[in-house]
Amino acid sequence: MNKFDDIVGQHTAKLILGNAIAQNQIAPAYLFSGTEGVGKTKTAYLFASYLCGATDMLSVYPQEENFSIGVEQVRDIISFLSTSPIKSARKVVIIHDCEITINAANTLLKTLEEPGRGTLILITSQPISILPTIKSRCQTVPFNQLSSDEVSQILNSQKVRLHQNLLEICSGSPGRAMKLHSLLNTVPESILDHLQAPPQDVITALEVSNWVSKLDKKAQSLLLSYLQTNWWKLTKRTALLAKFTTAREQFQHHVSPRSIWDALLIP
Repeated sequence: MNKFDDIVGQHTAKLILGNAIAQNQIAPAYLFSGTEGVGKTKTAYLFASYLCGATDMLSVYPQEENFSIGVEQVRDIISFLSTSPIKSARKVVIIHDCEITINAANTLLKTLEEPGRGTLILITSQPISILPTIKSRCQTVPFNQLSSDEVSQILNSQKVRLHQNLLEICSGSPGRAMKLHSLLNTVPESILDHLQAPPQDVITALEVSNWVSKLDKKAQSLLLSYLQTNWWKLTKRTALLAKFTTAREQFQHHVSPRSIWDALLIP
């Protein structure tokens, strides 16, 4: 059985990687690029399992403080690839949620061109954040949004039953759908009731803002996307979309979350 049979959809990605294996033409570096939660990470590990065993595989994650790969992590990658594989023909490095600082990127360039007996797999949901110098040294493997039927197939296999509304707004991403599902399950019913539509009075808006602003940053970002999609379907108000755009920009500039949510929710 082809291991890639476990991956739902993603015909192009599976074709590229399957051909590379069949022809024994493995690129020095790959960029797995596309929507969050559509199978990039699972495919990366399946592909890596064709190339090496667990002892010859290294997974690298972004630093929590700035959500990017730093110079010290790149040096660890270079050190890992500088030694011979233990039980395999090659080593594999998987770099998750890939956003690399400029200094780290410059340190990584030579390794991307000449990884020795190694292969690097960079995973990103934001290809625009990948520097051209990095991207040009990788073979891009595209991952697309899944159809509603494909999303349902994955969720059913994991015994997750979503409200139809979530299935409609998850943008073809089962991973995103499950994160939204888990997040909304943590929201108190009183707050959830108020989130079905934009607040109509200041008191309600401040109550919701106070609760939401205490969530962690990733949960707030996820909820922001959920509300934008849901409320746009409900209201079709372009002014509301503008408020969401402003909120995202303010998050990027580290404005106080409470201030952001107050401005977004107060009518």
